[in-house]
This record gives sequence, structure tokens and C-alpha cells, in this order.
Amino acid sequence: MSTPTAGGLTDDELAAALRDRAAAGEPHVLVIANKFSARVLAAATASPAAWSDLGVGDIGSAALKMLEAAAKRQQVQWIETSESDVGEVDYAVSGPAIRAVPAQMRAWCKERDKVTGTSGRHGEVDTVTRFEVASLAGWRCQFDGCGEDLRHHFVPGATGNYSYFAHIVASSADGPRGDKMKSPLLANDPSNIMLMCDKCHRLIDRVAPKRYSAAHLNEMRQRNVDEVHRLLNTLRYPAAQMLVIGGNIEGQPFTFDERIAEEAMWLRQLRTGGVRAEWFARNGPHLGASNSDGYWLSLFQLLKNDRPRLAGLLDGTLYGGAPRPPLAVFPVHGTSVLVLSGRLIGDSSSAHIFQFHRDQVGGQRGGQWAWPQAETVPANDKFKVRIHRHANGGETEACLRINLTAAVPASDLPVHLFSAGQHELPTIEVTVDSPSHRVMGHPADLDLFGRAVDQALQKLQDEWRVSKVHLVLIAPVSACCRVGQKMQARHHAEFILYERRPSGTSGARGEFAKTIAISPTEVTLLSTGESLSIS
Repeated sequence: MSTPTAGGLTDDELAAALRDRAAAGEPHVLVIANKFSARVLAAATASPAAWSDLGVGDIGSAALKMLEAAAKRQQVQWIETSESDVGEVDYAVSGPAIRAVPAQMRAWCKERDKVTGTSGRHGEVDTVTRFEVASLAGWRCQFDGCGEDLRHHFVPGATGNYSYFAHIVASSADGPRGDKMKSPLLANDPSNIMLMCDKCHRLIDRVAPKRYSAAHLNEMRQRNVDEVHRLLNTLRYPAAQMLVIGGNIEGQPFTFDERIAEEAMWLRQLRTGGVRAEWFARNGPHLGASNSDGYWLSLFQLLKNDRPRLAGLLDGTLYGGAPRPPLAVFPVHGTSVLVLSGRLIGDSSSAHIFQFHRDQVGGQRGGQWAWPQAETVPANDKFKVRIHRHANGGETEACLRINLTAAVPASDLPVHLFSAGQHELPTIEVTVDSPSHRVMGHPADLDLFGRAVDQALQKLQDEWRVSKVHLVLIAPVSACCRVGQKMQARHHAEFILYERRPSGTSGARGEFAKTIAISPTEVTLLSTGESLSIS
């Protein structure tokens, strides 16, 4: 007795094998069949010793046509068996074969189709289960590597049976992978059903049922469900918590439209996740003039109140300890507050900083928070790092000038930083060839600027080893935040921040005055010495 062909034969392959054997002088056929699969043998004569295996195969329309023709010549014998694996049946001792006739073979095929579900009937699989299975599969065949799109086969009025709800454990105990106890229990269970195209369904139930065990198909189904879930989730932008660092500046009111900001987030492939914006340092109109007596005292108190809430947002405790989503930061505030905010947010956290484009016309998606559409990609050397005075040995203080929106003359600096045409301290400047409030016009600008700041800080702290940096910053709001982010949380010099006071009644530009100091552990209001822990 020869060994059946491994893997099984499709209908066309079985028909071709029968045709070849008949042409080679082996017209006699023996079929060993259970309820769902058939094993086919051929021989020159109908002698038990002469049979050779073609293999387990799918008797479909092509193979059935060949068998019917042979049956009319009385050359087909048929053995019915209750064995689940027809390939293991010893036909020599399995009992007498009957002489098959076409009607009997067609009846077997019809009953086989019912048992395997390849007749196209949905039977015990109800509408709700079918929808769940198809949805989990993404409306595509779940057989490994197939993925045929089956959506149009579900359209009302579509003709033909192209998609099938294939049972892993057969709905009938007599079917492929059937079980007396499990079959009725799992007949309508979505976890036991796979969406398959006609070809793959035939493969697991009729062509090679032995190869595809219940365990194998369960693993295949779970891989498919996991992969479909992963792929569909790539269509869903990651959720980001909207953080507004906003307040009135020099009497100018600040309004924030969450809907417009959300549109800008969509343009950056982010979504809000339905959570409302959190605010930091939100001052009112009466606290909008930085040269007023109570401005910094009131603002510092506001920072003290907001600091725990921002810390809770950053470490997840604000929402019960759940991992926080990335931040979408919308900054419009005074320079010192923005730098401090960037320092608190940190460079390692996943924060997306948005730039407010003040002269951008409204009406477009994302409004003034969206990047200008016509802006070209900046050159890698757009942001320049210039050393105006190198450090001499032993100097512990230095000056970092950042001039992006305007080219501030060195003569405008306080006299302890610049006097008599000379920089009083080692000084580095980060700038561009043509400073302008439009300097941050492309998403790549912020990254390039961050690299320039890294380069300047590396020179100041790692090479010159200064312990105090006087920071004079004239830059867009996003750049102010990025400077703060570049201050390492546990290791950086003390930064003394300066802001220019408003112009006087004479129109002369206001002088630069110290505001706050940021150390690795605290922020200090320099006018009073009051401090706030940020460690």
C-alpha cells in the first residue's frame, strides 16, 4: 500500500491526476470517503494489491466529472468510513467496496458540502456573529497570507458564494475537526469561526483537513485578529493632551479656540482623545503688564499654584496614575514663563510644540496654529551659533543671546553684560541671517533650532564649565519653550532670565531686566528672592 500525496489535492489537481492515470493505463478508481474528505486511488485492474494512492483530494466539479465518466464504465469503487483521517484507512481490511454510480457520488458531494459549510449556507452562524467575525477580520480572508478582500461579497444582492464562515471545530461532530461535545457548543461562537474565501475554505476542510488542526487554525485566527487590529490602529492618530501655556501679555488679551487648535493637531497627526485642554500660568487682564508693581509677585503665586497640577499631568497622577499621553503644547505667554514651562515639560517627554503664526490669515484649517503651507524646508545650517567672546580660564558666568525675531544690538544689553563696546562675559549667540517673527515657518525649524541650542549649551557647560548663564532671548514662543526643554533636569547651570521692559512714553526701547533664575532644583523670583521647587 503506497503513501497518500502529502498536503492534499485541489479539485483541478485531482482531476488532472485521474486523467493522467487513465492515460497511463490505470482507469480503475477506488474512493475512500468519510463525511467531509475523500482519498482517491487508481489501478490498472480492480485488484486490492494493485491500488496506488493519488492522495486526499477535493472532489469538486472537475474531479466529479472524471469520476462520473469512470462510474458509467463501472470502474469506480467506493468505501465509506467513520475514520476522521481517510489517509490512515487500510482499504485491504476495511470491508467490501461498493460499485459507485454518478447519483450516489453527487449525493455524497451534496452532503459533504453541508457538513463542511462549503455549500454557502450560513446555518447556525447568525447575523450578529457573522458581522463580528467579518469585522474582526477586516472583511478579508483570515487564512495566513491570503487576505482576499471579501467586502463586496457582503453587499445585498451580490451573486455567488465567495466568502465563508469556516468553523475551526466543525459545527457537526462528523465534520473536519468535529467533536461530540464542542461542536454544538461552538457552532455560533465567533472565536471558533474564521472568515475565508472559497479557495482557503476548501483547503482546510476538503483538500487538506489533516494538515489544519483546530490548534493550528486557532493560532492562525488569533494572528490575523491581532494584525488587523494593529493595522487599523495605525489609522488612528495617537491621542495627545492639549496643554495651553497662555496669558495676557502687556495688556494684549489672549484667546484660545480649542476647535482650531484641534484642527492644527490633526495636521500633525494627533488627536485630543476627547479630553479638554489643561492650562498653565493663565493670568487675567489685570496681570498682563510686566512692568506693573504686582505683575511678577502675582504671576509667581500663579506658578506656585499651577506647578503641582502640571507635575501631575507629566507623571500621570492627575488622571489616577494612568500613563499620560503625549503633550500638544500651545504656548502664548511671556518669555520667562515659556522658558520655565519648557524646563518643566522636559526634552525627554513626548511633547509637540505648536507655533502661533500671528500674521497668518484665518479661515484655513488649524488657523494660526498651523504651519504655513508654502514654507520651504529650511537648510540644515539655518540657525547659526556664534561666539562673541571665548571664556578665559576660571570664569564662572557667561551670556547666551538668542536673537531670532529681531537682531538686538549688543549695546542694548545691561552694562554688566556689555559695556564700552565689549562683552563683559564669555558670550555665545544663536541667530539666523535674517531675524524675523516668521523665523519659525516650517516644522523642521524647531528641531534645527534645538540642535543649535544643544551646541551652545555644550560649549557653555561642558567646555567652559560655567555655573551661571545670563539668558537674553528674543524669539518666537515655540523657540522659548524649546530653550527651556534643553535645560537638563538634573544637571545644568543656573540660568538668569531677562525680559525687555515695555517702551516708555518717549518711544525709546525698554531696558532688559532680570526676571527669574532657573536652577536644577528651583525657580527664584529675583525681585524678592522667593523660590519654588521644580525638582
